[in-house]
Order: sequence, then C-alpha cells, then structure tokens
Amino acid sequence: MAFARGEANSLGWRNLVNVPAEPHCGHEFPASSTPLLLLHHLSDLHVCDAQSPTRPEYLDRNADPDSPIREQVGTIGTYRAHSMLSPHVVESMVQSLNTITKGPLSGHEIAGAIITGDTTDNAQKNEVDWYLALLDGLEIRPDSGDFSKYEGVIDDGAEHYDVRYWHPHGTPAGKEDDLPRAKYGFPIVPNLLNSCRTPFKATGLNFPWFAVHGNHDALLQGTVAPTPEVNKEMVDGKRYTGLPSTTNLFEVLMQFKEVGPAGYPAADNAPYIDVAADLERRAIERGEYAQLHLASPGSPRGHGFTEENARNKTMYYSTDIQGVKLIVIDSVNHYGGWQGSMDEEQFAWLEKEVAASQKPVVLASHHPLSKMFNDYAPTGRRVCLDEIRDMLLKYPKVIAWLAGHEHRHHIEWIGDVEEVSGFWQIETASHADWPQQSRTVEIVSDATGDIYFGLTVIDHAAGIDYAGATTPLEIAALSRTVSANVWQKRPELGAKHGIDWWLGRVTDRNVVLKINKR
Repeated sequence: MAFARGEANSLGWRNLVNVPAEPHCGHEFPASSTPLLLLHHLSDLHVCDAQSPTRPEYLDRNADPDSPIREQVGTIGTYRAHSMLSPHVVESMVQSLNTITKGPLSGHEIAGAIITGDTTDNAQKNEVDWYLALLDGLEIRPDSGDFSKYEGVIDDGAEHYDVRYWHPHGTPAGKEDDLPRAKYGFPIVPNLLNSCRTPFKATGLNFPWFAVHGNHDALLQGTVAPTPEVNKEMVDGKRYTGLPSTTNLFEVLMQFKEVGPAGYPAADNAPYIDVAADLERRAIERGEYAQLHLASPGSPRGHGFTEENARNKTMYYSTDIQGVKLIVIDSVNHYGGWQGSMDEEQFAWLEKEVAASQKPVVLASHHPLSKMFNDYAPTGRRVCLDEIRDMLLKYPKVIAWLAGHEHRHHIEWIGDVEEVSGFWQIETASHADWPQQSRTVEIVSDATGDIYFGLTVIDHAAGIDYAGATTPLEIAALSRTVSANVWQKRPELGAKHGIDWWLGRVTDRNVVLKINKR
C-alpha cells in the first residue's frame, strides 16, 4: 500500500488515504542478474531542534498566500509546522527499511544504505547527535533548553502567542484561533508538544550506512556560515521573534540566497523572548561532522568518514561496496549560499578516483549536478556544473549519481545519448516534506553485460491514523499528514509548485532504467 492526499474539507485540509502501490514503468527488469549495488537511499532528514532560539521562523510568513510580497520572495522555508516531529519520521523510516532486506525486483541482498545530506536542519551539535542516535539505535531525547516545557514558536503560552504559527494544543484563553487552524484546517492535537519531546530508544538501521555532507549540515539555515557572534546567540537564552527596527526586510531576505555571500542581520534591538540557554545548540565546526560519525557506534566505523577527514576537515571519501566504487562528494560551499560546488582540490581528487577505478563508479552528493553553480569564493576557485559534467563524461565507468537537496523524486540522464553515453542521476525525496519517502536502488547487470537500475520508492512505517500522536509512529503519521497540507504549497492558494510536485513524474518514482553494455 501507498499513501495519497484525500478529499479536501471546507478549509482545504486533506487527510491521507491508502492507495495501491504504483507498478514499475520503464524497462522490464531482467529475470536473472548479477548484483552491482543494492542500497537504500535516504535524503534530507532535516532532524530539527525546532526550539533553537535563533531560527528566523518569523521570516516565513512573507511567503504565505496572503503576503503582499509573496511573488517577490517565493519560497522561504525557515518554518515548517511539523519540524519538531522530524526525529520520529526518521525512526519510522528506519523501521520500514529494516523490513526490506532484499531488492524488491532482483531478490538480491541489500548491501547498505546511503543518506545524501541535510541530515540536520540548522547545523547544530545536538541535531547531529540526534540523527546519529536515530540511525545507530541509541537513546534519544529530542528536546533542548528547558526540558520541563516546549520553548519553540508554537508553544501553548498566551503571553507570546502568534496566530501565524500552528498551535496544536489549541487557543489560549482570550486569544484568537491561529490561522493554520482557523483558515487552513489544521487539527488540535492535545499534549503533542510534550509527546514529541519524550525520550525513546531508537531502533537503529540494520544495514551498514554511509553519510554525505549537506548544506544544512554545515551552514545555518543551510545558507549562512556560522560566525562567533551568531554562535553565541544560538546557545544563549534569547529567542528572537522579529527583525531589528533598523533592518530592511528585503535586505535580510536577500542575504539568504543561492550563491554566497550570505549572512544573518545583527541582533541589535530585535524583539526577543527569554528561553533556557543550551550549549549543545552550538554550531558544528568544520571537521567535527566527521569526528562525530567516527565516535558513533554504527557500521561501518565513521559511516564512510575517516580520521583523515576529521583531521583535514574534508567531507569526501571513496569506498568499494559490492561490485562498484562509491565516491562521496562534498558539494557544500562552506563560504555560504545554499547551492553547491567543489573546490579545486576535491575536483582533482574526484577525477583521480574515477580514473583509477577498476569497477563501475557510483557518485553520491547532496546537491544534484544542476545545482552545482555556487561559485562564491573569497579565496581560491569553486568548480561548478559544466566543468564537473565535462570531466565525468570522459569516463564511461561512471554509471550513476545519487543526490537529494531538491526534496523531490527526479531522474535525469546526464550525457549525450540516453542509455549509451553518460549516466543516470537519481534524486530522492526528503523526510521533511511530502511525500516523506526514501528509495531502494538496485543496480544489476544481465547476462549480456547491460546494466539495469530498479528504483522503488519506500514509505515510512507509520500509517494514516495519528490518533493521539503519542508514540513515535503515531507522531510520524501526523508529520506526514501535516506535510501534505502545507498552506504555502496548496495549488488552490496560488502555489507555483503544488504539494504533489515533490512526488515527481511517474517515471521519477517506481521505474526501471538501463545503460547498454560498454
């Protein structure tokens, strides 16, 4: 079974319904094959500390359907109504993937999993700890600051109540219903802000898994390089609720951009609320992302990262797995901007790794090739889209590139002649946005030497009933339902891309691809 958005009620809210799983399209998968690589592909987990005080959620309302500047600013993405439920979605996905030990088309054993970046939402130390606990089966307490109460923007206190945010506990006395409930049909879910902070023992992924660095794993809001000033605000006890009086809104929005430089405005006289300070919210340091993976107990040690990565503060590596060479790229421009690129040192390393491989090569990065155009560099030079593409197409042994970042299912041939000269780029959707899916990738060869790719989207284990949303799976079910009802993405309210755009085309989901013998 799969999930779809049901009929809308008078406020446009849609509960989810069960539907039959889609059949595979494309080529016929070979009845007999040799495995080259079978992986579960997860991406964009966005494990989020939604109570972190420097998150600029207040900017997001400028992209609401009633915003007078919606057309100018487009999507902002600093607030998701369900961000505090993100750990439970990952737990639910892990439970689902653990039941799939063989490829659904080939029957070969699954060799492992890969997570193509944006494992965290705001590049915080505690978010990395939570994500690693979820995948490696440790105890997790998805809470920060004051453990006795929820301190994010959707708390249930009357003093700081803001109608632009969803308040799942309902309306405080003397206040108006918030707009998500009054205008868009969002539900009341009593006690959710306590249930979602309850500690639990994570199941842990039963496969070796490999990590990939994403822009949200290195940059604040996936865009801004941490500074000492902002890092101090992250761990201190002030949650900012708006911009300083002297700051121009458009100037701030233009600082959060695709190509660096990017920056936060100075706090100055910005309004704020007192919350509990928490040193674990500090920004992750370069190289520390690898160090934390090396310290986590899962398999393989470091999840691909090595002591050399931690020492040299590099986030790229290669490894042999099954019948291929897996090369993991760090596509993050750590100088700022949310789109990708590579420095010259990594680019030279990449070509050397590809050229030396005796096996077919599968690449993995956070950004797909189309988004590798962030050329901002205060020093040195960044290598971008065309140069990367031209280099890779010199090597027929490159057969696939796995990526995320766009939060959608999307498949594209990179090269001149489809199925002959080039490789398949396979993007998989996120855990943060509808449809909250992963993908199983089966790469095999048949008796003639042709290579087939069997791609199957995977839903997390939660169903459609979120009941009281007290258990991790019930909370994950609620998160999926909320993600299917985001008001900024409703086509009837003028969204440029409707909610189902992230599903991709039928040919981007359950599909069999091919590369002819080389």
